[in-house]
Amino acid sequence: MKNVLINLTVILTSLFLVLNTYIQSVYSEEVTTIIPCSSNRNNQKFFDVPSYFIAKGEKIRWYNADDISHELSITNSSGGKNIIGIVKANGSFSLRSNSIGTYRFASPVFPWMHGNVTVTNDLSSATIANPNNNVNVQLSWTPSVPKVGELVHFKIIFINKKTGRNQQHVDYVFSLVNPLNQTIYQQVLHSSWGVESASYSFHGAGVVILKVTIDALLFQPLEPVEDNFNLTVEN
Repeated sequence: MKNVLINLTVILTSLFLVLNTYIQSVYSEEVTTIIPCSSNRNNQKFFDVPSYFIAKGEKIRWYNADDISHELSITNSSGGKNIIGIVKANGSFSLRSNSIGTYRFASPVFPWMHGNVTVTNDLSSATIANPNNNVNVQLSWTPSVPKVGELVHFKIIFINKKTGRNQQHVDYVFSLVNPLNQTIYQQVLHSSWGVESASYSFHGAGVVILKVTIDALLFQPLEPVEDNFNLTVEN
C-alpha cells in the first residue's frame, strides 16, 4: 500500500508524543475520522466520533476522509496550544497520550470542526470474537464502574478479523438491557468507518447487559449476530 507523507508543524510538550509522520493510509483501532465535505458547515457531522476517550499511553489517530487537506490544533484543558497539524486528504497522523485530561481539537480554518479527546485510566474494555461473522466487536466504557445518575460514555469498534483494521460499513444495533430484562436504550445506525459512540445515564443499580447486534456488512444483509457484554452500575 502506498505511503502518505503527512506535513506536521509540532510544538513539543509532555502532554502528547507525535508518532508516525510517514504512515499508511489505513485505519487503526483508535481513530476519529474527518467526514467528507466537513468544510461545509451545513454537514450533519464533521468527525465520526467528535468526543473520544482513550486510556493513558494509548495512541489515537486522526484520519482525513475528505478530499481537501485540513489543519487541526490540539489544546489542553487550560487552553494552551500544544500541536498544530496539517492532515492531507486520505492521510492521518497519530498521537500517544502521556497525561490524563481532556484535550480539544479544532480546525482554525473551519471553526465548526471541533471535538475532544479524554485521556483516562477509569475505563473498561472487552472484545468478543464471534465465530458467526468476520468481525470482532470491542466495547469500551468510562467510568469503569458507573454510579446511578452518572453519565457513561461508550465506544464501539468493529475490527476485521483478517486484517486487524477497523471494519467499514457495518449496520448495527446497540442496546442496553436492565436487570428487569427491559431495553432502556437503543441506537440503530450505520457505521461508515468502524468506530461508534453512545452515552447514557442509568437510573437504577445492578448488572446491565450491553448488546451489539450486527445485521449487515458492506451493505449486504446478514443473519443478525449478537454480542453481549456486562456492566455493573452501583448506587
